[in-house]
Amino acid sequence: MSLSHPPATTDLAATAAAFARWRDTTPLGARIPEALWSRAVELARTHGVGRVATLLRLDYVRLKRRLAAQSEAAAPPPPAFVEMTLDLPPAGPGCSLVLSDARGRALRIEWTRPVASEVAAVARSLWEAAP
Repeated sequence: MSLSHPPATTDLAATAAAFARWRDTTPLGARIPEALWSRAVELARTHGVGRVATLLRLDYVRLKRRLAAQSEAAAPPPPAFVEMTLDLPPAGPGCSLVLSDARGRALRIEWTRPVASEVAAVARSLWEAAP
């Protein structure tokens, strides 16, 4: 059984031709134009980094980094503030729980009546859900 790549699509073939034209008309060592990198990144998103890097004769690691950077830039920012109401009856002095991580994210939870098991359960579920 031999492993083979599926046939190149029209967009991949056209981009390979554009890279070939650029390489033929550009001195060795010149930087690849951003327009070509952008096309390669879009194709890598669809066809995979390995396949695109091989067909376009690009450095796998650089293409993967560009794809990751573009994906991070396109991700929506985390919410600045989220309010949760737990409808606990007011009683006693209350307590506050502040959680923060190395990335600077912070979470502050205030209870009007402190119950250690509730604090631990909420903190654990929120912290485990964080990416």
